[in-house]
Amino acid sequence: MKPIEGYNKLRGGYYTPDKISEFITDWAVKTAADTILEPSCGDGSFLNAITHRLKILGATRQEVKKNVIGVELDSVEAEKAAQYGTTVVCKDFFSYFREVVDDKKKFDAIVGNPPFIRYQNFNEEYREIAFTLMNKYGFKPNRLTNIWLPFLLLSCNALKPNGRLGMVIPAELFQVDYAAEARQFLSGFFDRLTIITFKQLVFDDIQQEVVLLLGERGCEKHRIRIVELNNIEDLISQGQKCLDTAEQKQLDTGKDKWVKYYLTNEELQLLKKLDHDSRISNATDLYEVNVGLVSGENDFFILNRSVVAEHNLESTVLPIVSRSEQLKGIQLTEKDFDCLIDAGKKVFFFAPGNAEVDDLTKEQKEYIEYGEENGYNKNYKCRIRPKWYYVSSTWDADAFLIRQAHLYPRMILNKKNALVTDTLHKVRFLQGVQGECVAAAFLNTYTFALSETLGRSYGGGVLTFEPGEMRKFRIPMRGADQLDLSKIDGWQRKGEIDKILEYTDGVLLREGLGLTQYEIALLHSIWNKMRDRRMARKNSKKS
Repeated sequence: MKPIEGYNKLRGGYYTPDKISEFITDWAVKTAADTILEPSCGDGSFLNAITHRLKILGATRQEVKKNVIGVELDSVEAEKAAQYGTTVVCKDFFSYFREVVDDKKKFDAIVGNPPFIRYQNFNEEYREIAFTLMNKYGFKPNRLTNIWLPFLLLSCNALKPNGRLGMVIPAELFQVDYAAEARQFLSGFFDRLTIITFKQLVFDDIQQEVVLLLGERGCEKHRIRIVELNNIEDLISQGQKCLDTAEQKQLDTGKDKWVKYYLTNEELQLLKKLDHDSRISNATDLYEVNVGLVSGENDFFILNRSVVAEHNLESTVLPIVSRSEQLKGIQLTEKDFDCLIDAGKKVFFFAPGNAEVDDLTKEQKEYIEYGEENGYNKNYKCRIRPKWYYVSSTWDADAFLIRQAHLYPRMILNKKNALVTDTLHKVRFLQGVQGECVAAAFLNTYTFALSETLGRSYGGGVLTFEPGEMRKFRIPMRGADQLDLSKIDGWQRKGEIDKILEYTDGVLLREGLGLTQYEIALLHSIWNKMRDRRMARKNSKKS
């Protein structure tokens, strides 16, 4: 399968493997009389599958031509798609929807693979039509909205009461914030959702994980099932039977991320029970969290000792943490920082203050001139500042939170009083909160399991957290004052997370919350399952 070349590549068009088109079509199309819409038909992979399916069901050529409509913006692709005997409309889908479909026409089945295009690459004329239609149906698109989203949501509103929708959708539907209202809508609109995922990437040449979204109306109320397959070959070999063995779960009608549905009903029930346990502290009752500073040009602002000495800037720099790899334990001490300096790490931040250039020292002026000679002042974040060389910061960090976690998230106490870049998040503990207790208690299996449902993971397998997601963390603090911070710190530096969890789970989960060994083991199962799944995608390729 090859990406469409030229400007079509910018349009986000990627050919759908025929076997996926056939699978979705066989699931969605049930009778010879079904009316079917393909809103982004490309060269006709789905239309080919639809025609074949309808003929098997007994439809005539005339019925296929009458009942199947494909919409395609590109005239070359539309001409290719027309060979399958369906009606093909060469037009952008949103104009077609507004003129022909909106409040006028409904379909039994809608199938397709909508393009994946970011807001900034989305043709402004079509974007305005799409966003206006979304607003009409109660959605609030923004600058993060990808074009697949209006394709999906408007298609839903073109379905009959007992209709079926099957689409190839980016897996980010599960987790990104801009799709939160879509998750809420889909949860209420469809009576049953089936999502088929692949451990190996489906598309060549792009690191875009996709899922098959199958939505049914007029059946069992508000259920969801997740079908996990290795690759397309599994889909081919198992066919529609792969849907029969998936466990059905109650579908929440909120904006929560859907990654939790990878879990079993038993695992979901345990998380739900703990979510309502008032003995577990919400992060917002313990600390504030925000992004670290954005220099705009780390090569200029973040220095190692030799560069500081070369430019005589010893009195102008402040300590800073610029990479999570610089933090080995759960505390950053003076000794740790000295080791980073000796290792040549970039841990000094150029901070001449907010003074005018004429009021700066000779060394500061010369270094700023060096920066301007190399064009550092022209970078966007630098040039929009009143003084490009002055990076303002808000409050000092009591601790740091890992923004991009591999195995698990971690809180690190800032005993060096260092600054931090936006590669990490900074933490300020609320009044009366013992930071050492929070940092020690943070490493427990429940918080790890919960984190896997809160963060976002893409093709690289890393678990990423924005401040808003970090604010949703919950930490069991009962008994945290009994934890030995230095012992946990030592284990962390050696990578002995099993020893940490055996210790903290015993104090916090078993003694503090009264969880049984079985429940603690179930939390381990949740964490291991979710972590291993995302990390397995790091090196996944299409077979």
